[in-house]
Amino acid sequence: MYICYPNPRNMKKFFFLLLLAAIQVIPVAAQTDSAARSTDKRDGEIKTLFKKSDHHTKIGFYVGPDAAYTQFKDKNVFLLGMSVGMVIDHFFSVGLAGYGIINSRNLWYSNIDSTRGAYLYGGYGGVKFEFRISPSSPVHVNFPILIGGGGLVYNTWTYRNQDYNYEGETLDWDAFFVVEPGVMVELNLVKFMRLALGISYRYVPDLNLMNTSSGLINNFNANIGLKFGKF
Repeated sequence: MYICYPNPRNMKKFFFLLLLAAIQVIPVAAQTDSAARSTDKRDGEIKTLFKKSDHHTKIGFYVGPDAAYTQFKDKNVFLLGMSVGMVIDHFFSVGLAGYGIINSRNLWYSNIDSTRGAYLYGGYGGVKFEFRISPSSPVHVNFPILIGGGGLVYNTWTYRNQDYNYEGETLDWDAFFVVEPGVMVELNLVKFMRLALGISYRYVPDLNLMNTSSGLINNFNANIGLKFGKF
């Protein structure tokens, strides 16, 4: 069966347009945030993390699935993951997130050890920090950053008859450090659920795999995610 993947040039245009849309939202969200803080001074409904108040700091939580599309050396890559976190006073959150490659059988790289090729497997994760502008608004902006690590492996495993052939051989593997900042537009769908759309950039400074560029996985992600919890 032939699978039609997005054209890389079109994806670059998509990333650019999405970034422009996010930039347009930020000034509006900032104005709304300023109004929300003014309201805070009057009625105390929303408190900032560093403001002294007689009210207890509001603590919430979230958990939810995440998905992303990216490219490794012009090959289409799909990531699937989960994130959990604690929400502090509406504006900040800290938690954990992890992502794994789900289409490794389409990531074949030839001449890994001069005579053989292999499939690329792996994933990454770490601590995830987020700052939101005007989180009480139905549509607002979130600035996440993930700091952590991951691993990639070249293996000759094959996919046949709806199952893997585990007689493959590992040709090389590496563990790495990763930083991934981003900008997301969040929509408060209902009280306990949020939808997030946006972009991020994954930077891995020390990837070391044989016959592979150190910048193989440094690229933009197009992200989508759901969050369920108490915000």
